[in-house]
Amino acid sequence: MSQNVPMPTYATGPPALQAEQIFSLREPGPASGLRDHLTIFFKHKTGILVSFVVLCGLSVGFVFLYTNFIYVPKFEPKASILVKTGWENYSTDFSLENRRAPTLNQTDIVESESRILESRDIKERVVSALKAENIYPDLARNPVPGLSNNDAAVMMIEKNLTVTTGKKGSVIEVSLKGSDPGRMANTLNQLVAFYIDKRSELYKDPKSILFMEKKSEEYRQKLAEAENRLKAFREETKIVAFDEQRTQLLNQRTALVGSLNAASSQIKEIQERISELEKALNALPKTTATIASTEREGNAESKLLGLQLQEKDLISKYKEDNPLVANVRGQIEMVKTYLNGQKDKNKPGAAPPDPVYQDIYKQILQDKAELGALKVRDADIEQQLSDLNAEMQAFEARENRNKELVRDVAGNEEKYHTYRQRLEEARIYDELDRQKMTSVSVIESASPPLVPTNPPKSFPLLIACAVVFSIVGSFGIAYLSEFLKQGMSTPTEVERRLDLPVLVAIPIK
Repeated sequence: MSQNVPMPTYATGPPALQAEQIFSLREPGPASGLRDHLTIFFKHKTGILVSFVVLCGLSVGFVFLYTNFIYVPKFEPKASILVKTGWENYSTDFSLENRRAPTLNQTDIVESESRILESRDIKERVVSALKAENIYPDLARNPVPGLSNNDAAVMMIEKNLTVTTGKKGSVIEVSLKGSDPGRMANTLNQLVAFYIDKRSELYKDPKSILFMEKKSEEYRQKLAEAENRLKAFREETKIVAFDEQRTQLLNQRTALVGSLNAASSQIKEIQERISELEKALNALPKTTATIASTEREGNAESKLLGLQLQEKDLISKYKEDNPLVANVRGQIEMVKTYLNGQKDKNKPGAAPPDPVYQDIYKQILQDKAELGALKVRDADIEQQLSDLNAEMQAFEARENRNKELVRDVAGNEEKYHTYRQRLEEARIYDELDRQKMTSVSVIESASPPLVPTNPPKSFPLLIACAVVFSIVGSFGIAYLSEFLKQGMSTPTEVERRLDLPVLVAIPIK
């Protein structure tokens, strides 16, 4: 190999410039220009060839080692689950409200289902059912130090399990990475099955049915007791229709009040009339010489006969001490007294009474008799009204008691029917749970994927990359050796470092 060696040059100039020139002799510098690159290539062609062969062998060996021993394909089977709002999302209602609402919105429901899927208990059930050695066969050959195979398998499932949910969607996607697609798909399907069983256990509340049965029986007994109390009360009072009875009592009271007001008006009217007649009577003479009393005596006798007939009629209806009977008898005595007085006046030597005086006196007697009868009637009406008021008060008490009993029956009946309805709902939910009719549906079960998630690069591409790497590496080694050398091998490098022109370059052969 020929080399171009520059002629010796000497530093000239001031001492500082001489030092800088001498120091620049030791500074290596990269080659520039095509001639320099070709010079470096031909100078290190043997080293470049050897480096290329060595690097190419190492790269191809690494490619072979990677494709046959290092590369492990990873498969990721996936399963999709649809989550809807169902009966599980309604809280168990032990109250007597008629309306219930879902306890969570759709986003919270999907999030809670994801947490159930990621629970460790489900993974432990899967490992116990399938066995750790069947899920990860490498654990049988290379167990994890300090952990049992089951615990190690649970940890590997937790590491490789991925649960994703949409922001506003109702679909949950579950995937499990592993080197064996069949085992991973079977494990993932088993995990989804245990997830459905787990959520049924979480949402199922067997105590709610017992509670509803207890409350239903309790209110059934209370309803029967309330109905018996209402029945006994109505049999005791002999009142079936309280509204009709109240209307009848009010009508009677209205009639008695009207009769009492009418009697009071008549009493006042008669009293005023008697007062006027007595004033007129005082202004008249009692006797006259020319009066004929035969007609007046006949009228008095007719009146006496009528009062006696009225007395007989009243005795047939009332007792002897009845005020009406006593009033009629008083009138009879007054008429008899009048007739006796007339007989005394008609004796020989007696002056006949004045007819006008007698008529007014007779009218006064009749009005007083009628007034006495009205007073008796007024007292009787007041007594009847007082009795009726007392009866209405007693009726109101009985009516209030009846309303209270009816409300008690209605309240217990409503509570009984409400708890019966809750009990039926709880039984329906329990049956839905036994039939595995839930709000979660498996859209797509996991199946073994055909393509791994980390597909290997093609072998020709890897070989090409190895060749390119070898070429670049060999040239890099050549340039590095050239950069680290102490001398200068090209006139251009001499001129650049010494900042002096090269006059002659003599190649060494």
